[in-house]
Amino acid sequence: MTPPVVRNFRGAHALVCHADDGGRATLAATLQQLGLEVTLCDPADGAKPPITNFDVVFFDADDGIDGAAEPLDIPLIALIGVEAPSRLARVVKRRAAAYIIKPVRSSGIYTALVVAFSEHARRKAEADERAALSRRLAGRRPIVKAILHLMRRDGLDDDAAFQSLRTDAMRRRVPVEDVARELIEQADDDDQTAPETRNAKRM
Repeated sequence: MTPPVVRNFRGAHALVCHADDGGRATLAATLQQLGLEVTLCDPADGAKPPITNFDVVFFDADDGIDGAAEPLDIPLIALIGVEAPSRLARVVKRRAAAYIIKPVRSSGIYTALVVAFSEHARRKAEADERAALSRRLAGRRPIVKAILHLMRRDGLDDDAAFQSLRTDAMRRRVPVEDVARELIEQADDDDQTAPETRNAKRM
């Protein structure tokens, strides 16, 4: 499901990493008018607040990008003045969700916020979907192994073996994956104890 477009930023906390000039003042004033709380830092100073404390980070792509914008789980907006390939490559590497061309003007800032927050939400939703799919695939592996085990042990076809797992899961009110894991673990234990039993009989 596609996340809704983010339009309201009131109460969000923005970090602006940019030299102290007119562009930074314009950006800060516009963000405050949009209802954001703004913290300023100058990359030349070397120190910056913890980025994890903010909801969005504006960074100067021409100065201090390596120190000011780690690839964190927050929207990043690049302030681009020189469209050199090397600098743009660093912006892409940082996975900036939006950008503003310098000199910064009040127009375009709201658009950058909408794009950045919405793109970040979409990326997060896609990452969550991939994680959920990975968990589902991880759960399928024990089921496949359990079905193969039942087919060998009981002479069932694949449909009957899966139905056996499902019936047991419904009876016990547990996920099919749990039943499959237990069956595999039991089969592994039986395989380990079988040689010992055979050796004991020979004695």
